[in-house]
Amino acid sequence: MSALFGLLLAAANPGPVPDPTRPDYYTAASGAAEGPLVLDSTLSGGPVPLAILNGRLLRPGEKIGPYQLMIVGSGWVILRNGAKTLRLVIGGSTPAGGEK
Repeated sequence: MSALFGLLLAAANPGPVPDPTRPDYYTAASGAAEGPLVLDSTLSGGPVPLAILNGRLLRPGEKIGPYQLMIVGSGWVILRNGAKTLRLVIGGSTPAGGEK
């Protein structure tokens, strides 16, 4: 219940979600993907679907690194960078065609 409340509260303020394990002195470039993309969570049942990638709360259309978030599903997202499409699932990633 508190996790859902946290996501709903974060939706009202779409800023970055802080990583409690990251040191206070750490800063990253705005929009940077910070290494491999990791899908942390999705919230697709509300009026605006949301995804948390690399600790950042994103809405469809927003960018992380060179990728734009296109679709948010239940436990998965579709990202696009030009002609390259990437499907991320919680716990792993696969190209949009389904090959691993």
